Amino acid sequence: MWYPTPNGPTTAELGALLSPLGGRLVQAYRLGDGTTSHRIELPTHEAKVRLLDKLGAYDARLPEVRRIAELAAAGSASPVEQIAKLHAFVRGRVLFTGEPSETFSPTLRVLELGAGDCDDHTRVMLALLRSMGHKAAPMTLGSPPRHVAAGVVLDGRQWWLETTIDAHPGEHPLAAAKRLGIQTRPDLG
Repeated sequence: MWYPTPNGPTTAELGALLSPLGGRLVQAYRLGDGTTSHRIELPTHEAKVRLLDKLGAYDARLPEVRRIAELAAAGSASPVEQIAKLHAFVRGRVLFTGEPSETFSPTLRVLELGAGDCDDHTRVMLALLRSMGHKAAPMTLGSPPRHVAAGVVLDGRQWWLETTIDAHPGEHPLAAAKRLGIQTRPDLG
């Protein structure tokens, strides 16, 4: 049986997640708060996105994540409203920040810090959505992927759930950026 921990996968569990992706665990660091941070290597950007997907599924199994999702979506009358409330929760709770080097932070840590880059936003959205039974997956822009956001299957189609900017549920990130007057990088497509 698989027992997730609030701080993300153990070193052994992370190794098992990395192996099929062609990745490897380079080093584990013990942090001052008692958690462990891992330095990993992955062969491609696509492998990073697949790992992010697996980490979102891992976090979705945490009872704490489910409780947060239930509180954030309380009073929803439909799946659409539930998804919209989760989207608004992450958009309002997690500030977009850049990172000097790629870091995949656990959902509970991102929510505690209130900040993260696009993969952190995506992991939180994936975990919250999946904990509530929604079919969610990472969606990317650019080739190789340069930006990632959560997506959810709703009414038979995939909806973008961009949370790093003030996008509406279902709005494509580039359309939201254009509407908001945000300049985007040419390599996003």
